[in-house]
Amino acid sequence: MKFSNIVELLSKNDLVVGHSLSYDPEINEFCEDSRKAGEGSLFACIKGSRFDSHTVANETKAAAFVCQYEIKTSKPYIIVNDIRRAISLIAYNFYGPFDDMKFFAVTGTKGKTTSATLFSEIVKAYGDGCALMTTVVNSTPKFFELSDHTTQSPIYFAKLLQRAKSERAKFASLEASSQGLEMKRLDGLSFDRIAFLNLTRDHFDTHLNFENYFEAKAHLIDLVKPDGIAFINIDAGKWAKLYAQRASEKGIKVITYGKKADVIFKIKKSDDNGTKFVLNVDGENIDFDTPIIGDFMVYDLVPSILSAVSFGIGIDFIRDVVKKFRGVEGRLERYHGNGYDFYIDYAHTPAALEAVLKFVKKLTKSRLILVFGAGGDADRGKRPLMGSMAQKYADLIFLTNDNPKSEDPMKIISEVMNGISEREKLRVIPDRRMAIEMALKEWRDGDKLVIAGKGHERVQIFNGYEVPFKDKDVAFDILKGMGLV
Repeated sequence: MKFSNIVELLSKNDLVVGHSLSYDPEINEFCEDSRKAGEGSLFACIKGSRFDSHTVANETKAAAFVCQYEIKTSKPYIIVNDIRRAISLIAYNFYGPFDDMKFFAVTGTKGKTTSATLFSEIVKAYGDGCALMTTVVNSTPKFFELSDHTTQSPIYFAKLLQRAKSERAKFASLEASSQGLEMKRLDGLSFDRIAFLNLTRDHFDTHLNFENYFEAKAHLIDLVKPDGIAFINIDAGKWAKLYAQRASEKGIKVITYGKKADVIFKIKKSDDNGTKFVLNVDGENIDFDTPIIGDFMVYDLVPSILSAVSFGIGIDFIRDVVKKFRGVEGRLERYHGNGYDFYIDYAHTPAALEAVLKFVKKLTKSRLILVFGAGGDADRGKRPLMGSMAQKYADLIFLTNDNPKSEDPMKIISEVMNGISEREKLRVIPDRRMAIEMALKEWRDGDKLVIAGKGHERVQIFNGYEVPFKDKDVAFDILKGMGLV
């Protein structure tokens, strides 16, 4: 692709405020990391809060630049008024096009990974191949990589899609996070199906309030194709209704699901053995059986099922896939044996923690024991709310660290404690391994233990460094030392 083609692309999208086209180089790579800007590459210069890569542009071997302001260089460059949108548009056009792929995106505070993964499993089983981008993994039919972000950079995702396309994948399924949408990481893509799961408190450190949080998620509506469909969990309250209204105003077909909706489902049974539910599809009640535990998880499964149906996949085929679908790592996974019975879950918001504890409490014969903490460098306002949820449902609480990052761990713990008035329930043990060990040793027959917050995560993040830490592995290492496994 010629540099002039990129200038033309950005001009058509009203992003250009200036450029220098001293010559027209052939662009063979696109990057935003100066260390990867080799010969023939286009380098995106970004002025960030900690570093301004415009200052190192001339130190790279890049053939041309896309910038936020004028730089002194003899090489061609273009100045744009929205660098994030420009990067996305360039990435998806440079590594694309992907017009022949079908896109399914899920947004919501919780449940995105499960929903996106189930849709991927359905279309893969159907034989169509799928690119998957989630908090846990990024994959194509012949590639698999553990993830470190919910919505990856547009350059990364564009390359993933390019690979999936070369492997003849017909679909892409992904999580659309509020931060990713606000940073316009998906601009330049067009979505055939989207799902809105819920909106509860999280990321107020970034969005400040529910209104801004909603607007970030609502940007996904702007990226839906004219003939696209939005599946909306109408039981998710006023924000779901507003999301449906916004989509309808954009001319997008809206299909609601829930207990009183366009598509109705009913939970028949949900316990440690799995979940049975009935879903009304095209006027017919269809029984579903899944090994996934947690009645609240059905809200995450339904839009994936409905999207697959809308693409022409048979309901009986889908039902068979759902029956085999064991869920996602770190999402209410149960481990039990002689001397232990515990769950690992990623719940790190008040609503997610409540959903997990409320469900497990119904199955608890004796005490519900909880190990949890709150993350650092994140929404501080949710910390006492999480403490309140812990107090409401748990009989014994082990309050500990959960990625304190740059913050003082004890300050985070004290803010969580502001929501816990019943201090007789509380044990404060900052060392997470020790907290898990004490909880496992406290366990008695009839108790249930929930280890919440980190789920699939593989490290514990402190100020400037990380240490290997996976709740499941730590728990089993402790159980091995106790002679129970």
